Amino acid sequence: MTYDVDISRRLDAVAVPAFGAVLPLTLRPEIEALRNEALERQQVGIHGAPTLPSIDARTWEGRGEEEDWLVWRGRRSAARLGEMPIELLAGERVVGRPVLRPPTPEEAGEIEGVQERLAEIPPFPGGDAGHFHPDYEKLFEVGIGGIREEVKTRREGANEEQWAFYDACLIAIEGLSGYALRVADECDLMADATEGDAAEWRELARICRRVSKEPPATFHEAIELMFLALIGLWFGEDHGLTTPGRMDQTLRRFYEADRAAGRIGREEALELICCLYIQGNMILGAGSALSVMVGGRGGEGKDVTNELTYLCLAARSATQLVYPTIGLAWHEGTPAELTDFSCRMLGTGIGDPAFFNDELIVAGLRDHGVAEADSYNYMNSTCVEIKVVGASHMWVTAPYFNCPKGLLEVMDGIAEGEIDEPAGFAELNRLVKERMAATVRETAENLDRTWHRRGETGCFPLASCLIADCLERGVDFDRGGARYNWVENSFVGLANLVDSLVAVEELVYETEGPEGLSLGAFREILRADFEGHEPLRQRILNRLPSYGNDDDRADGLAVEWAEFLAATTEGNVVGLHPYVPGYFCWVVHTHFGADTGATPDGRKAGLPLADGAGAAQGRERSGPTASVLSTTKWDHRKALGGLVHNVKFSKNALSTDQGIEALGNLIETYLRRGGFEIQVNVVSADILRDAQEHPENHADLLVRVAGYSDYFVHLDAKMQGEVIERTEHEFA
Repeated sequence: MTYDVDISRRLDAVAVPAFGAVLPLTLRPEIEALRNEALERQQVGIHGAPTLPSIDARTWEGRGEEEDWLVWRGRRSAARLGEMPIELLAGERVVGRPVLRPPTPEEAGEIEGVQERLAEIPPFPGGDAGHFHPDYEKLFEVGIGGIREEVKTRREGANEEQWAFYDACLIAIEGLSGYALRVADECDLMADATEGDAAEWRELARICRRVSKEPPATFHEAIELMFLALIGLWFGEDHGLTTPGRMDQTLRRFYEADRAAGRIGREEALELICCLYIQGNMILGAGSALSVMVGGRGGEGKDVTNELTYLCLAARSATQLVYPTIGLAWHEGTPAELTDFSCRMLGTGIGDPAFFNDELIVAGLRDHGVAEADSYNYMNSTCVEIKVVGASHMWVTAPYFNCPKGLLEVMDGIAEGEIDEPAGFAELNRLVKERMAATVRETAENLDRTWHRRGETGCFPLASCLIADCLERGVDFDRGGARYNWVENSFVGLANLVDSLVAVEELVYETEGPEGLSLGAFREILRADFEGHEPLRQRILNRLPSYGNDDDRADGLAVEWAEFLAATTEGNVVGLHPYVPGYFCWVVHTHFGADTGATPDGRKAGLPLADGAGAAQGRERSGPTASVLSTTKWDHRKALGGLVHNVKFSKNALSTDQGIEALGNLIETYLRRGGFEIQVNVVSADILRDAQEHPENHADLLVRVAGYSDYFVHLDAKMQGEVIERTEHEFA
């Protein structure tokens, strides 16, 4: 299928309060062509680097019997960075992407031929190895060469047990330096092969050679080093989803120095950010997530909003690709004009930025022992999971838990005589909690075993060079070297569980006579997917209390269960720290829903579960404010594993200044009441249905799903239906 690019949704310019001027957003033809190339590749599908299996096999074959595991891991990264082919395209201003494509027949044969050798390598134990946030501040301060010298110096003062660690780190960081030099050489070859762009390619070669050893001195050099580090970690060491992070802070000093010296204008800085964003879409297929966070506070607790904050947001509007999503760390000191700018951006339908509660998240991090200065420097890992930037080893969404499944399992056990019939609702509720607690406990025990196996057959020397305090401690990233170490889970379908419990309590334990049901009869109705019982289903959906409508009965159960799930999670230890809870779902609410039968809340078998911590889709009967009030009745401070509150508005609702102001008031109400994160979709159901019928006309139509953004046409039919079914609000 050939996709057309609809540029009608993209703005030509935007008024930026920090500039007191209008900023053009139209990309130069060369950059627009790269943007469209990225979009086309994502629609077709982006492949991996085809040479990596053969490289890995060769490095393993060359491993001596006495070679330490860490040293081999360092050699593996360096070999990948020394051999994988590099792709350059005309017009690029940020460079270094590896060739990503299916293997050629010759490569496929070579890969097949090394399978036995690859099978000899101890398998990676599992657990999260991506969602990575390097210490860009340190990298920019001392450069690759400075880190290399630190490794050498620390090895000299280390004990014998640490030598292998430092040797591995030295090999890995030299591999990253060598990769930058290889990119420089490729840029020189492009200069030799072209005439009109030769000077640009020579300049890129100079930049890459400089940052291969020296700290960056300009904005362009810093953003190039950021991308090279991202590639080195992602493809050299399998840290997928390594993010650009808090760009408006890490790149600020370079931007402001260049502006003061007259080396760069706002439009050029915007273009370089756009080029970095486009590269993210060249290396990651649709359906995942890559994040940038702006705003928030610095180490002294003061607001850090600056011109780059607006440029990072504006670049999202200019490129309008699926990556990166932008998060705004909002606090009481966030400038009102930034909130207004962000709400106007949401009004265009792009779905960004999402608003994160800076004060709540900072407090939650400190609860877990994070130092004050570090607590302000956090990121949404990719969707909404929280990690400390540059200093943490944290696994996210490990794993997702299906909340209503626990209730169905208990109902099955009762129906089959394996569990005694409960005397009342309170006892049923207790049985479901016991089932969920057992599931969480068993999972935590398995994860703990995996965490410790990672220290044996995991390990990441390059990451250890770029995360505090691995080099200081002389300990690998996977062996406890990072400053903060923990695992985060995520509970999916809380609203379905709550509404289901309300329905069971009402229909089984409180309703007498012909309208009442036994627990067994209700279970049979669910197994029949409500067939022949549509009036009952409609009664459940439309007459019983449901979470998300400021109803104390339903919301009270949500509070009870959220507190229980958090306490249950934190009662287990995984690795070096108590287990950390979360409540978001990425795309898992659709996957879980497909494998979950009908639930007592009226949801039919196979349909998606609730898409976040708010109401189930289509059940916010009392409007957006009531929905916000419901979600914020329970404590979000513990939910560092991530929490999403989705809200959807019609285009018409945000077409006026009054509508934008009302949206800002709703968002601030949510955040001031202790909401963790809120995200907004602004697109009509009619447009979404047209995109279902004519995907070729809507290739770059973006929607917020459940903590991340995606192309609507990329979603499967069930996911598309789930987005359409969300309640579409208007402001009174």
